[in-house]
Amino acid sequence: MQTNTAEIGNQPVSFSSFSVEKKTYKPDPFTVKDGRSVGSDGFVVPNDFAEFFKRFPDYVQRWVSKHAPTSASEEDKEDWTHDLLMHLSRLPLTSKYREAGKEDIVATFDPLRHYGANEARFRNYINRCLANKFRTMHSKRMKDALCRPGNLSFGTQSEREDLGTVDDEYCNFHSAYLQSATNAAEKQAGDGEFLQAFVNFVRREDPLVLPMIEALLATGTLGDAVDWLGITQSEFGRMRGRLAQLAKCFLSGEPVPRERRPYKKRIARTNQCQFPTPRLAA
Repeated sequence: MQTNTAEIGNQPVSFSSFSVEKKTYKPDPFTVKDGRSVGSDGFVVPNDFAEFFKRFPDYVQRWVSKHAPTSASEEDKEDWTHDLLMHLSRLPLTSKYREAGKEDIVATFDPLRHYGANEARFRNYINRCLANKFRTMHSKRMKDALCRPGNLSFGTQSEREDLGTVDDEYCNFHSAYLQSATNAAEKQAGDGEFLQAFVNFVRREDPLVLPMIEALLATGTLGDAVDWLGITQSEFGRMRGRLAQLAKCFLSGEPVPRERRPYKKRIARTNQCQFPTPRLAA
């Protein structure tokens, strides 16, 4: 393992030309040698993730062990360590630092922006990067219902031999939401079959009434159905009465009576006898 400090010729860097927002931080002088930043304590800042991991191979693992929840398993800690190492080892493709030739998080450490290059400031930067990523990972994990520590296993109340698994029947039986959704789906399927059976009955007994069923399904209201069919109110009323008659026979099983012919209003005819007008005598 390489040493964390180095004795090299120092070239001091001035902070006077660097604008900062927080004036409360006291800049710590550092030097640059062959493109490498060296802090006042002699700490040499790693150039990239490869060098960082070579010098501090267990840094991330120790950080996870310190900040992981007490209920976390060893497998979770290993997964988090791996994910955080991957996070440090590469930058997003859209990162602005890639334009400057940076390829990983470690390489983005800027001694000017962090007021120095000593080991404490470098570790603080890495710890902040790890904390931000770990907070995002943990928040995403808590949104997953299966990962919440307060959950109870389905198998604790099951009489099945395999307590590690549950089936759809068990979930539907123990979930009010799933039960209501299942009941609604079954009712919808039953209503669809009932309607199709009635349509087939009408098509067989009196197909002239089918357009009214199509109009009601398409519009939903009687007034719109009349306009959709393009018939008069009297014709629609006659068709509606016939449909009600067919529905009654469909439900009761009675034979369908013959349809009455349309009623035609009779016009009274009066036979007027025309007599010749009598002539008056001269």
